[in-house]
Amino acid sequence: MSIDILRSIKQTELEAEQIKKQSVLDARQIVSEAQNQAYKLIDQALQEAEKEAAAIILKAEQAAQDEVQKIDKQISNECADLQQQARTKIDNAADIIMGRIVKAHGNS
Repeated sequence: MSIDILRSIKQTELEAEQIKKQSVLDARQIVSEAQNQAYKLIDQALQEAEKEAAAIILKAEQAAQDEVQKIDKQISNECADLQQQARTKIDNAADIIMGRIVKAHGNS
């Protein structure tokens, strides 16, 4: 019976060794799958971040374009005002010059 017990112990040890090896393989597989999933999640997060960054840049560009148009309109209005003021001053200057010419020729 002691030989049967030794064989049984040896068989149990072999089975335990097989279970241990299989556990190590299973653990490696789990770690590998976890790493693959982590890489996929990181890649997905990067893609989403790039999309969000592109949307933010587009929004900022549109806001900047709106501001440029607003400033352009303001400058155009100021230029039109300056042109009107210049026309008025030119007309006044012409009247003054004409008045002096008439006085100069009228007094002769």
